[in-house]
Amino acid sequence: MTRTAAPPIADSTAFEGTSGHTARDAKSFAARLRRIASEPFLHFTLLGALVFAGHRLVTRTLDVPTVDVSVSKQRELARLFEQRQRRAPNDTEREQLIRRYVEDEALFREGLRLSLVHTDPMLRAQVIARVRGMLQAEIEQRPPTDIELQSYYEAHLSDYAVPETISYREYLIRSGPDADGDSRRLLSMLERQEAVDGPGMPIPTDHSRRSGAELASLYGPELAQELWTLPSGSWRALRSSSGVHIVRVAERTAASEPSLATVREQVSSDYRKDRTARAFQAELTRLTSKWRVQIEEQP
Repeated sequence: MTRTAAPPIADSTAFEGTSGHTARDAKSFAARLRRIASEPFLHFTLLGALVFAGHRLVTRTLDVPTVDVSVSKQRELARLFEQRQRRAPNDTEREQLIRRYVEDEALFREGLRLSLVHTDPMLRAQVIARVRGMLQAEIEQRPPTDIELQSYYEAHLSDYAVPETISYREYLIRSGPDADGDSRRLLSMLERQEAVDGPGMPIPTDHSRRSGAELASLYGPELAQELWTLPSGSWRALRSSSGVHIVRVAERTAASEPSLATVREQVSSDYRKDRTARAFQAELTRLTSKWRVQIEEQP
């Protein structure tokens, strides 16, 4: 009778070794997790991720355009309505005012987004004029003191000096074939002190206190110089491209320097303008000094 050998029985020590190895691996993995969890870098990374996620949520909310219609703004809209209509707005009109304000604000912000102030010359000019006016309005407008006025008056005395002037009567015979004969006949009548106000006679023009600069503006430098040097009380014939001028100088007034008291109002006005201009220029210099200006050279 043949006997079959029984299968070998596993050694119990082998199972014990395997289970012990698994337990040690688990303990080692847990220890590594604890070490990783205690690392400051991991804490910083997780905190950064949370902050980033929160920022995305908040930013996504803030990115929505908002038009705030405060109570003060509503009162302002109602007040403007009352000024135009002479009555307070009703509820429907209040809603319309608010809706119009929101629409205008949306259009304004769209204009800013499109940078119209940089591309539209008229709008750019309006903004510049508005800011210029605001800056000038902020400049101190106190009345000048007597010392300031006196000092300004003495520094600009030539601006207030009254120049030498002449007063004269003028008859003009227009250029033409009969100009020479008519002018001689008129001059003869004036010298004999005969009446020259009849039909066909020229109408005289009386000039009062004309300065040399004014004469040059009226007649040109050459004729003005001839007229300026004429003696008083005598009729003279002067020629120009316009014709023949029959003139008589009636009076000469010497140059003079008025006192501050007589021109105080004008001096005060000029001083204020000058002070405002200087203060405004100083403010412009301050503003432009903040910018680096690059001027491209022309080829």
